[in-house]
Formats: sequence, C-alpha cells, structure tokens
Amino acid sequence: MKAFKLMPTIASAIILSMAGHALADNTSDVKQPLWFKEPSAALVAKAKIDDLSNIVVGEGPRGEEGVLYSDIKVSDEQLAKIKAGNFTVAIALGWLGDDWASQQLIGMKEEFARLGIKIVAETNANWEDARQISDLATVSVLKPNLVVSFPLNAQTTATAYQDLAAAGTKIVFMDQVADGMEPGKDYVSMVSSDNHALGMNIADMLSDAIGNEGDVGALYYAPDFYVTNVRYEGFIARLREKHPNVRLAVAAGHNGPNKGQEVTQGVLARYPDLKGLYGSWSIPAMGAVAAATVAGLAPEDFRIVNENFDQIVGANMAQNEYIAGISAQNPYVNGITEARLGALALIGEKVPSFVVIPPIKVTRSNLEESYKRIYRTDMPAEIKADLAATQ
Repeated sequence: MKAFKLMPTIASAIILSMAGHALADNTSDVKQPLWFKEPSAALVAKAKIDDLSNIVVGEGPRGEEGVLYSDIKVSDEQLAKIKAGNFTVAIALGWLGDDWASQQLIGMKEEFARLGIKIVAETNANWEDARQISDLATVSVLKPNLVVSFPLNAQTTATAYQDLAAAGTKIVFMDQVADGMEPGKDYVSMVSSDNHALGMNIADMLSDAIGNEGDVGALYYAPDFYVTNVRYEGFIARLREKHPNVRLAVAAGHNGPNKGQEVTQGVLARYPDLKGLYGSWSIPAMGAVAAATVAGLAPEDFRIVNENFDQIVGANMAQNEYIAGISAQNPYVNGITEARLGALALIGEKVPSFVVIPPIKVTRSNLEESYKRIYRTDMPAEIKADLAATQ
C-alpha cells in the first residue's frame, strides 16, 4: 500500500479529533458585538474550572485584580474617626425601578446610617444620560464629601464626574467607571458582582436546562457597557470550554430593558427551533418570556436563563414556567460595601480599587433559600405556594 504524507494541519486536526477535542468553535456562527473582546488566556483558564464559587474570576476595568467584599471591614477605631468627621454623601443612581437598584440603595442607606454619614441627596437618572449629567451638576452644588454613583454612559458622563473629583469629592463607582479616571487618584474604588463568573454561571445553567445539547440564542446589551460586556464574554468563554455540544446560533443586541420582547420576537422568527435563550437581565428576560408565549412555545421546550434575581423572574421560576436559571447578584451587599469603601477613604485609609461580590446560581431547587439570602426575608407566600404546587 502506498503511504501518503499528511499535511501538518490535516494531521493536527486528525490528532485533535482522536483526542476528543472540538474542531469548531460552538460560537463561531455568531457575529459578535463591536465591543466584544476575545477571552484572555487567564479567563479561558478559569473557564475550565468546575467550581467558581470560591475564586475571583474577573478583572477590573483597568485590569485590576479583584478583592472579595468580605475583606472590606471597618474597625471600631475607624468607625469612631468616621463618625467624628461629620461627613456627607450623595447617591446618584442611573435608575431606580428594579430590585437590583432598590436593594443596593437599601444597603447603602443602612450602612451610611451606621457609619454616621449624612445623605444629602439621592438622584435617579431613569436611564437618561443627559439627566444624569444634570443630576451630578446639582449634586456638586451641595459639595458632598462623597458620591456613590452608577455612570449610565462612561463616555458622556465623564466630565461631570471629573469635575466632582477636581472639587475634592471622593467617588465610589457602582459597576462601571467613567472614562479618563484613574483609581486611587480620581476615584476611590469600583464595586461590582464578579461579572465574568456571573456570565459563566449563565452558560452552565443554560446548558443544564436544555439537556447539555442543542442550539441556543443570547440577548446582549448593545451599548459598550463594562459589566454587561464582561458577563457576555464570560458566557462565551464558558460555553466554549465546558459546553461544546451547546451551539450559540444567534446573538442579538437590545438597547434598553424594555426591548426584550421585541428583540426576542425577531430572534424566534428567524430561529424557531432554539431550545433556550440567555435573556440578559431580569426585565429583558421577562420580555423574552412574553415573546415565547406569543410564539406558542411551551416552557419545557424553550428555557430562559438570566442575570439578576428580581421578584418577577423568581415568580416565573416558582411557577415552573420559562425561567430555568438565574445568575444572581447580591445588591444589598454591594451597597454596604460601597458605603464602607467610601467611608474608609474619607479618613485616609487605602482601599482596593476593584471589589467583587461572587454571584449565586439560583434554580428551582434552591429558590427559597436563595430568596432569603438575597432579600433577607422569607419568600412571599404566593411565590412559595407556586413553588410547592409545581414541585
């Protein structure tokens, strides 16, 4: 028999195939968003780890190593100094209308009260960049010692935050940093969920929900927005590394929380055989629920997973409907941590520039336990009844 010499690339492909490696990227059919960055080698390495619950997966917006929230403590001596300072704070939110924002606000207000720091303003920009810029200008007149804020748009709001910093106000950012600002110089710290891990949880739960095989879709937030960007990037990395039999057939962008139904309807019109969907966060995910209902898809045939444990998605999960998994933040803890970091900075203490709170995987099996952990109260009777009725 005549021997044939294999070309090196073909030989490598055969060897990889024999070794059981996937020859194709299960996300390669998707046109990625303009802001998408291919996962780094470090992120890929972490995406291979089975249990992510006790590690920091992600990096900060400047590549900083994350520090766990549990390391941020205020001693009795530090507390006395903080109270003696008679400090003031303004809270400038990007929106207020979902459980993530409201629980974070509760955590901040309770901790600022404990620390003896007076809240002189609370603002809500309601997803409008121009309104947030105006809010920050109004806040600056009050000359607070500290501002805790969520920049809706890192570019357009940057000057307003830079002006605050130049006037001597300490700034703690929630989830995103305004452009042109450096940690330790222009702002104190950024506090966030470990968003890369949050996205990896999404990939795990979506795969589990569809039996670890089949075509799925994803909704992503179209604007260049740090936290949602890295969640999606974590999702992609984990899907590639741990779930090779789940193919991402389509990814579609939305530009606001109320666009979930509209975008999902378009996705389902083009891809009616999808088995599941990464539905972005809770409000877009419930829009996807509405789209699936309109399309006549049965919940057992179309599973949706999402970020953020709001009451609406928790209730849908309890009813054994479309929501099959929630990668939950713990926003109350975010709020407490933001307050502590700001207070420590006000008395001259050096603090980490990036602090993370690990996310929580929520399924029907731990729904009640997760509810109590996140909301610090028992699950409402109606949700508990739905959960019991559909076990």
